[in-house]
Amino acid sequence: MRRDQLMHFVDTSMCGTTPSYVLLGDGIASLSEEMNAETETKQWINQRNGTTQVKGYTPSIEVEREDCVDDDCRAWIKRMIDELPTGAAAETYVVRVDATGTPTSGAYHAIRRKFAVQVGSTGGDAGGDVVDSITLGGCGDGEVGTFNPTTLAFTATP
Repeated sequence: MRRDQLMHFVDTSMCGTTPSYVLLGDGIASLSEEMNAETETKQWINQRNGTTQVKGYTPSIEVEREDCVDDDCRAWIKRMIDELPTGAAAETYVVRVDATGTPTSGAYHAIRRKFAVQVGSTGGDAGGDVVDSITLGGCGDGEVGTFNPTTLAFTATP
């Protein structure tokens, strides 16, 4: 799988009734979804080694974007920086799309998850483009489905 086949789309409507997905792409040199496992390790006095149990996950995505392309993603990040939303107003969906293999009716396997948008910073070095940073913190369970990158439609798997 090439990196361009693992796509992340953010809902700029912020969980509105009609989602408006844009690709996190231009201006972003690196993006990884950290799964952040919550674990508990126990070791009893009669054991040489402990045992780790995975209790849950709280995925997060750190986005650092050069302000080099005037597109819908830039407008959304700028809106987040200007408004500094909190609570439900800071929640949105991100869809992770695995665009390998043959699509079914133009759609690929995808996971949609709610995230809280945390504004980090805006600025940068002299002579360069402005760099904006946000962190997306996972909120609850993901939803399995398909996503069509052409129509920008997510369909949950029943």
